[in-house]
Amino acid sequence: MTNRNPNIKTEFQGVRFVQGVVQDNHSIFQNLSRENDQGNDCYIEFVRNGLATNYGIFVQIKSGDSYKDSLGYKFTADKAHLEYWNQGLNLTVGIVFDPEIKKAFWVDVTSYLTSRPDIFTQSYHTIRVDKANEFSEATFPAFIEYCFSFRQLFSSYEKFGRALEWFANIDNSSICYEGMKALYSYHREKPATWFYIISNFSKIKEEGIRKNILGLLSNYVNRDIFWHSNNFQYLSSPDVKENLSNLMTKYFRRNEIEIILSYLEGGIVRGSFNYLIFLVINMVADLHEILKEIAFNASIDEDKRNFCFWLYMHVAKLHSINDTLKTADDYLIKFPFGLKDEALMGIKESIEKGELCPIG
Repeated sequence: MTNRNPNIKTEFQGVRFVQGVVQDNHSIFQNLSRENDQGNDCYIEFVRNGLATNYGIFVQIKSGDSYKDSLGYKFTADKAHLEYWNQGLNLTVGIVFDPEIKKAFWVDVTSYLTSRPDIFTQSYHTIRVDKANEFSEATFPAFIEYCFSFRQLFSSYEKFGRALEWFANIDNSSICYEGMKALYSYHREKPATWFYIISNFSKIKEEGIRKNILGLLSNYVNRDIFWHSNNFQYLSSPDVKENLSNLMTKYFRRNEIEIILSYLEGGIVRGSFNYLIFLVINMVADLHEILKEIAFNASIDEDKRNFCFWLYMHVAKLHSINDTLKTADDYLIKFPFGLKDEALMGIKESIEKGELCPIG
């Protein structure tokens, strides 16, 4: 028989308690798996007045009697963890859960480490947790305001440089992802942020991070659906979208579009994430030319080729109907199996009839 660590149950109690407080206050709790845990147990994104703020903190959660003594609550960390938290791109908070009284208390780890540079000479250090800082449903609104008071600090150029450094660490997906979130959370109004994110898209190895980048870019398209009177104040200026379009046109070339097409193979349905991805790549000014180049490449399989050319016709018809139909004739001569593709022949027929056939 295998042995199970008896402390796991106690650890989970603390995680579940924190998760309950966060979700009861309508904020977002993201548990971090042990494989990706570099010293934090969860990420909390704050929600205000029903609107996600794109601002959050990392949290280290401790639970059990070993984190309590005659003086109160505490937790001990080694030098590696202390340095990791000190270099973090987000505010880091430690929370100790007392299972006996079913209460939790928090400490601002980031501020503590900033005020005590001497502790980095120690192999281990114990951080005390003030009982006055209770973490509960009743105190959570005040906790949010405390955390928001540090937002400007993490928007500084020093943090911007560190965020770029972490985002560039493409061989470590956890660090790269944290850098990306910091860039978007605190520096998305800087043109340089989008230059680095877009120009490095295809260099990132982690597919999940690439999809997250497309998700962030989708916030700047489909304006009529997602923006309304309650959150219109957060809508970026048209100049931002124009800048994104210019950057994507320059850096999203054939390689990048081929990567993104693999995310669209399940179809493009209005309202789906795939549809948002299409709207994102449609910001590339010469997308139709790139799709044409890919479709006429003899090395891809038939289904991918037909899908790519189907998408080409949707995009290209807005540039020139005559050129689109001529290219379709050339395509069907070179790849006659396309004549059996109902979707492809359907869009061709619609264009010939002059019918409006929106994608999705």
